[in-house]
Amino acid sequence: MKRVFLILGILVILGIGLGPWAYRTFFMPGVPIALPTFDYRTTDSWAALPAESPAPVWKDGWAVDVILVGPGTGLDPRSEADLLAQTNRAKEQSGRLAETLSLIGPVYAPLYRSGDEATDLAAAFRAYVGTNNRGRAFVIATDHALPSEMLSSLTSDEALRARFGGFLRLTRAKGATAPFPAVALVPSAPDTLMAYCPDQYDTADTCQPIVRIGRQDGMMIVAQDTPIGGENLAGLTAWLEANVAKTAEPLGSLEEVEIIDIRRPGDTDAKRAEDEN
Repeated sequence: MKRVFLILGILVILGIGLGPWAYRTFFMPGVPIALPTFDYRTTDSWAALPAESPAPVWKDGWAVDVILVGPGTGLDPRSEADLLAQTNRAKEQSGRLAETLSLIGPVYAPLYRSGDEATDLAAAFRAYVGTNNRGRAFVIATDHALPSEMLSSLTSDEALRARFGGFLRLTRAKGATAPFPAVALVPSAPDTLMAYCPDQYDTADTCQPIVRIGRQDGMMIVAQDTPIGGENLAGLTAWLEANVAKTAEPLGSLEEVEIIDIRRPGDTDAKRAEDEN
């Protein structure tokens, strides 16, 4: 009997000593760590990027890119180990979706901070347009309503909006609720979505077709047999060829142009000054 009480006493002491540690370690939610701002000029700020830069429109004509804001790319880590795990999973998940979405074109999937989604996605989109797009057409695939701040340039840049092919709503094939809008609606502007859609799409449904996704081996994949985007994407490059002017190849900085003054023998500055007088 004394041995039983001794064992119980030891267990009580261990419980008192280890209880707070066990609660902090296994039950108490961690505090999110502050992440630095992503620099989208670097490859480690992206969950998916094409292996090689695709040809610009002025070289090979119209082609389509895919900007993917999909499952798992929003990071909200509680520790450095959690950050590494979330980043690796985001890259794996984006890679699985890109296996099918890349049938449309090269896939760009930015990482972003869950608490700063609007700021980070706006910066990622600016970086894509300024560095990667090079006049190509593009679509945006997303599994949730995007912040309007991300897409402000679509309303201010007519040439950019003209080559935008609309949104692809990644929607679960099973257990999904009513389809979400591709852009978070502003209460004061009920037609928010159409402000971002190019002129060839005159209704919300044609600007944001649904793409069915489902789970396989713990990852979301495209789970439909029909062509992604339907008629919207099937005829996009032909429509662009007939209706939108291609971006011209940039001439480069004037600072890089060397100006050579070619003169005849004996034609010096001194002689020119003498002739003027």
